[in-house]
Amino acid sequence: MLRKTSDVSFTVNGTSQIVKDVPEDMHLGHYLREVLGKTGTRIGCSIGECRACTVMVRHGPGEPPVTKQSCMIAMRHVNDWEVTTIEGIANGTNLHPVQQAILDEGAMQCGYCAAGFAVAGVVAYEQMAALPQQDPETVIEAVAGHNLCRCTGYARYRKAIRRAIDERAPAHAPANFSLKMKDDPLTERFDMLGLLEPTVEKGAVHNLRADFSLDAIEIPLAVSLAASPTPAQGYVPLFANPLIELIRLLRDAAEIEHSLLVQYLYAAFSVKCPEYLSLAGWASHRYGGRPLHILGVAIEEMTHLDVVNGLLVELGAGPHLGRQQFPYEQDIYPFAFALEALSLETVAKYVYVEAPADSISPEQQDSADQKFVDQLYGILGTARPNQVGSLYRKIEAVIAELRSREPDLIDFDLWLKRLEEVRIEGEAEHFELFKSIFLGTHSALPGPEVWTTGHPHFPSHELRVETGLPPAGEDVKDELLPALRHIGNLNYWAVCMLLDQSYRRRGRYHNASRRHMTGPLRSIASALALHGEGVPFDALPQGYSFGLDDSQNLALTLTMVREITQAEIRFSRFLPPDYSTRCALETVEEILVTL
Repeated sequence: MLRKTSDVSFTVNGTSQIVKDVPEDMHLGHYLREVLGKTGTRIGCSIGECRACTVMVRHGPGEPPVTKQSCMIAMRHVNDWEVTTIEGIANGTNLHPVQQAILDEGAMQCGYCAAGFAVAGVVAYEQMAALPQQDPETVIEAVAGHNLCRCTGYARYRKAIRRAIDERAPAHAPANFSLKMKDDPLTERFDMLGLLEPTVEKGAVHNLRADFSLDAIEIPLAVSLAASPTPAQGYVPLFANPLIELIRLLRDAAEIEHSLLVQYLYAAFSVKCPEYLSLAGWASHRYGGRPLHILGVAIEEMTHLDVVNGLLVELGAGPHLGRQQFPYEQDIYPFAFALEALSLETVAKYVYVEAPADSISPEQQDSADQKFVDQLYGILGTARPNQVGSLYRKIEAVIAELRSREPDLIDFDLWLKRLEEVRIEGEAEHFELFKSIFLGTHSALPGPEVWTTGHPHFPSHELRVETGLPPAGEDVKDELLPALRHIGNLNYWAVCMLLDQSYRRRGRYHNASRRHMTGPLRSIASALALHGEGVPFDALPQGYSFGLDDSQNLALTLTMVREITQAEIRFSRFLPPDYSTRCALETVEEILVTL
């Protein structure tokens, strides 16, 4: 089943695009080439390494330009983006100064990488224009330093970009804050409060006064928090007000999705490779495919976490990246959180948690289904009635109640559709995948007998769980396993902190978080599995958003990623051969552009 996007709106080279009914896991690069015909954007490696697919992105009006590897950007993340391809950087027949400099320097040879270098060069050019006090070589290295050229034309490309920057006329620095919306209610409100500098022309740019303070503005609450009658949701809500109740349920859903994500990752990392690589999965299932492996399901759990946290932010609440806490809440969670290697027992739990309620009823009519259900319950014992889908049905019911009271609060149709897709994806694709693994009918498995204890081709390693946190007052030991545990934890914490920033910043760091998960974290997990251990997945004690405000949270995220680079240097001799130290460096560069 392919999920569809809903009213994704963005611009390409200044032209508005409203995208409907496009597969959500279709990448931006494919959309640009196959739908819009922007074939100047080249697809090379399809894993974000070569950067031939580079496009320039602004995450909103007035935002600084950044480079993005379009082969790695799912269409669901481009809402409100301003995308510029190689076709859009010239001014009519007049080439952009970077393009002209590339021609003048003779930088191109085969030309396949040229568009990526040119777009990256334009981003460096624009960043230098905005902050001319920066060192040009540092900016060029940060923006274009990872683009690959098989003809080894790096020196001429860098020389061309530097030439364009040096020849650019000085520009005035932009105003720190301005309101450009003619007759906009916010502008009018600021004007009434006397917070705008005087302006001659109506509709001109209005600059805020230097002594502006947010304390002068009264912000009305969108929804009254007064007690209200209990909605008819088929269960007893904790709060009478549907907004607070919805936020409570969404936070529960976020905890469950995060917990499932971690447990599925642990199970995938326990699978013996390369023998069962197609069962474990290496990266996300590709555009047009299904989650035919466990890592694909884990990545889709990340998208479920995106949806839940996106709605929390839309409602004015903060994103939530906590996991199941003690004491264990039996009325919410399908089963207790546990890091376990893949086995028939763990798969049985996964089947149960993802199943539609009527599909595993003990009163099945079909004999084949009855045999499956009997086998499932024989392993599970007495099942409880709270699958993940049941929680989403409660959420949908509370949304309906909230909509009846505040119909203009959010785009209810959009969010109901997204939540329904999350529920259906679990109850259809994920359930069927785990059912096939449980029954031994998955294409990677030779048959159900493979789950027999002691079978020579048992699919997973036996893993023990060890914490990666050293005892209080002690440093991480300079030994193989403690080093791998520590670096595994650091990458996991970085994933969570980047996700938190992604939810607050329109998906900006989502791909960075996924890159850490399917790259360094996967590499560490594979190495630990060979020694009978799994990634610790220790929860970060202080949480993943412990700064005073968004800017400090981003700075702390940068600090966490730099912790990874320092650990990589310290423990370099222990790193697996397939471990990429480039991942953290790229994330550092991406954050520095924003800071």
